[in-house]
Amino acid sequence: IMGILYVVVTRYNPNRQGLARIFQGVIFQLSRRLQVFLQKTDKDDPEHWRPSVICISDSTFKRSAAFDMIRYISHRYGFGTYLHYLNGYVSRETTTEARATLKRLIHLGEASRSNVYLNTLISPSYTTAIAQSIQMPGVSGKDNNMFLFEYTRDGEEELNIILENMKLVKASNFDIGILSSTERGFGYRSSVHIWIGQNDYENANLMILLAYIILGHPDWKRAQIKIFAIFPEQELAEQRKKLESLTQDGRIPISPQNIEVVSRQETARKRDVIQERSAEADLVMVGFLPEQLKQKGAEMFQDYEGLANILFLHSGSGQEKVIE
Repeated sequence: IMGILYVVVTRYNPNRQGLARIFQGVIFQLSRRLQVFLQKTDKDDPEHWRPSVICISDSTFKRSAAFDMIRYISHRYGFGTYLHYLNGYVSRETTTEARATLKRLIHLGEASRSNVYLNTLISPSYTTAIAQSIQMPGVSGKDNNMFLFEYTRDGEEELNIILENMKLVKASNFDIGILSSTERGFGYRSSVHIWIGQNDYENANLMILLAYIILGHPDWKRAQIKIFAIFPEQELAEQRKKLESLTQDGRIPISPQNIEVVSRQETARKRDVIQERSAEADLVMVGFLPEQLKQKGAEMFQDYEGLANILFLHSGSGQEKVIE
């Protein structure tokens, strides 16, 4: 009721700003009490999960992929916090810059009608900014549980910075998303392709649920999800049985009839098959494991030319997720 009154006063009685501020103060107090209540009653329930995503970027006004992804996730089922990173130490100058930037961010949020919490973060390095942000409470009053990185497909330096700081996020058991963005962006927002490999079963649950959450946004209302399970030809029969067992047990939240099993020749690379089959997809999801990063490094995220935005995902908690 207070929220409705505040909207009515601010929109239809612009001259009564004093009254509007009173309502605003009451809303802030109510919000604070709700957050304290949630903190006191917070119980870690592994059976029910909602993504609470945080993202830090200094490229907010250069490209929109990261903000858009947070916007899609937080529209209905999830929660999103987007921080614009300002490199430097806290001073009068940087504080003034941060306030001006926040106004631009709020305007951006209003224009896109997003449910994302927006703010700025001043820090002397990207590493310290991440360390600060992962300790911040989520906008829902509960802890954040997912961290989103973003880089341009040809931004090798950006990717290396992400990989250098990933251990910090992984130490907090966050789910990790790395968005590889291109000029093609999210295309027509009509199709999402999910690729499950033989080492991706622990990521499959996260990828599938997140895809359905993204499709809850109006921009994706006509989109379809297509799931591919890719295995080496010599392991096809064994992996198919394992996949059927996981879907029947509910550990992978999708019917086996909705998964297309793809055979990969021994000499063919997984990414080559993905490039061929997902050339028209508007968003591609691929799982990854930290163990693979130790062996391959940045190479894991390269050589995907021609595809739209790719979201690489790792389930940091290792728990199966069920949407509340």
